[in-house]
Amino acid sequence: MLAHYFADWRKRNRQKVNAHGRVNKAIKAGKLMKMPCEKCGSLNVHGHHDDYTKPLEVRWLCPKHHGEQHRIYKDL
Repeated sequence: MLAHYFADWRKRNRQKVNAHGRVNKAIKAGKLMKMPCEKCGSLNVHGHHDDYTKPLEVRWLCPKHHGEQHRIYKDL
């Protein structure tokens, strides 16, 4: 059941899936480097996309600040 949910999510969010894949591939190829969280300096970071049409333009945020950023968007 959970696998079905994620398969459906990937179908509905192809642009997000593509952007995440491009970031991971660029990191592995050495073309993109993870940076410290822009808010607190933590090295445990996620790449945050403000615009999924620009898959390699990411902001590096720790899990706490990444979650806060998504809550801000949700409240808009």
